[in-house]
Amino acid sequence: MMFQISAIRSYALNPIATACAFRSSSRSKFSSNLFNLKKLRQFSPAVYMDGSSSAVESVSEALKNQSLGSENYGIDNDEISPNRAKLKLEELRWDHSFVNELPGDPRTDNIPREVLNSCYTKVSPSAQVDNPQLVAWSDLVAELLDLDHAEFERPDFPMIFSGASPLVGMIPYAQCYGGHQFGMWAGQLGDGRAITLGEVLNSKSQRWELQLKGAGQTPYSRFADGLAVLRSSIREFLCSEAMHSLGIPTTRALCLVTTGKSVTRDMFYE
Repeated sequence: MMFQISAIRSYALNPIATACAFRSSSRSKFSSNLFNLKKLRQFSPAVYMDGSSSAVESVSEALKNQSLGSENYGIDNDEISPNRAKLKLEELRWDHSFVNELPGDPRTDNIPREVLNSCYTKVSPSAQVDNPQLVAWSDLVAELLDLDHAEFERPDFPMIFSGASPLVGMIPYAQCYGGHQFGMWAGQLGDGRAITLGEVLNSKSQRWELQLKGAGQTPYSRFADGLAVLRSSIREFLCSEAMHSLGIPTTRALCLVTTGKSVTRDMFYE
C-alpha cells in the first residue's frame, strides 16, 4: 500500500516480499499499499510544450542549464529547515473540506456499483493485512507534513498506513468522477483502488490530501480487487519523485508498506 507525496530517502526491501513478488510459482504478487499525498490548491512551476521542435530544444536547453540545487528541482528549502515543526501522527491537523462541501453517497459499502448525485463514498480500507512491513519512506515528504522522522520507527506505523488501524481524525472516502478514454466517454470511473484519509494542514497553512493506494475495493473498482502489488508500487514511487524533481506537478509518496498478503495476477502481468 502506498501513501503518496514525494522524495525517497531510503529503500530497504523486505527479501521475503521480493521473493513473493518475483518467484512465486502461482504467479502471486505481494500486495502492497502506497500512501499518496496530493497538494491541494497549490502547484509548482511546469514546462508547457506545444509539440514543435523549437519547444523541445528549449526544454532540453533549460534542463542542461539547471544545477543540482534544490531551487531547480521543486524542493522547498523550508522542507529541510532544522526549525520545522516535528509532530506525532496524533498531532496532525486534519481537515475535510472535500467531504464537508460536496454531496456524498448515502451508502457506505464498498460493493462496485453506479453511484448517482455524489462526489464521494465513505469507505474503509478493506485490504487484508498480516504482519505489515514498512519497506520504503521519504523524510522530505514527512517534513511537508511537519511529521517527525521518528514516527517511521513506531511499531504501529505499518498498521496505520496499511489502513488496518486508522487514526482519530481520518475520514476515509473514495472519489467519484468520470472521463473520456481513447476519445470516448467512459462513464463513471472514480477511485478504484485509492482511498483518501483526509486533508492535513501544515505549519505553513498548506493543504495536503492524504491517500492510500492499493487499500482494497471501492464502489468504483468495477471488476478489479482494488489492490496494488509491490513492484508496480515501487515504479510509481520512483516515477513520482522523478516528476517532482523535474518540476512537474505530481503526487508524492510518503511510504510504502507491504500487507503480508499475496494477490494473484495474470501470468503475463508486469
